[in-house]
Amino acid sequence: MRKNLLRSGVIAMSFVGAISIASCGGNNGVTNDTLVIGMECQYQPFNWTVTEESDYTLPIDNSNEFADGYDIQVAKYLSEDLNKPVVIKRIVWDSLIPSLQNNEINMVLAGMSSTADRKKAIDFTDPYLTSDLAFLIRKDNLPEGNDASNPTTYEELLKLFSGQSLICQRGVVGDDYISTYFSRVDSTIRHNDPLATYPLAAQDVALGTSFAMPAELPVCEAMVNIDPENLGILYVDQSFLKAEDLEGLSVSIGIKKGNEELLNELNESLSRLDNATRGEMMGEAAQRSSSNAA
Repeated sequence: MRKNLLRSGVIAMSFVGAISIASCGGNNGVTNDTLVIGMECQYQPFNWTVTEESDYTLPIDNSNEFADGYDIQVAKYLSEDLNKPVVIKRIVWDSLIPSLQNNEINMVLAGMSSTADRKKAIDFTDPYLTSDLAFLIRKDNLPEGNDASNPTTYEELLKLFSGQSLICQRGVVGDDYISTYFSRVDSTIRHNDPLATYPLAAQDVALGTSFAMPAELPVCEAMVNIDPENLGILYVDQSFLKAEDLEGLSVSIGIKKGNEELLNELNESLSRLDNATRGEMMGEAAQRSSSNAA
């Protein structure tokens, strides 16, 4: 069972944390005493924005809105486990790492993979979720017999995608996979310009503008929840992925280089969060995201 996270305690601490940061002023006010977390609040099922408070939400700093999602449940857990207040800051994807480097936040908890390029700029904790690659596709384009126990091979994917177009969210590893493994291998496979969010890319697939969208399996599940009538999941044999690209299917918390104290604290805390609880948190988040398409 998922650990019961005390909503009132976490939210009360987040309010105190916001006052503490504001009173210090400037970038120097962010310390390890408060978990100051940056995320898009628009990356289902990891994080998204809602207008009403619930047992699953935390307030977004300097707004009247709230954040929900798997990342928020992890933030709640870390806040309670480390006995530290938490503040959620809504920051666009491309500004997350610069905001961390500039001390505007001290954590990126936003479904971010620890790629080789990102490791040059910031440090990462151990993964807080490891997933599988899947493709979002229209139900009427799913190969017969495809399921988790009978995934489509790479050679079959190339044949299926030949003459078609693929799309993804901007700035995520799935968009890189399109170029590396498909459009550069078969010139008839078109790499459509990435869109701002997964829900927008999913809508592109549902409308037939793009044929398929690569993403972590929980993301595909969340998008199917949004439009179960038209969308389905294409399960794939991901053995074709290189080791460094397989790593991209795991997500970790970003920490500013040199902040060993916070890095060690977070890793110790994550080691106490078992895989079964993580899976339950993500499954519940994917279900809730079905009514929060953006």
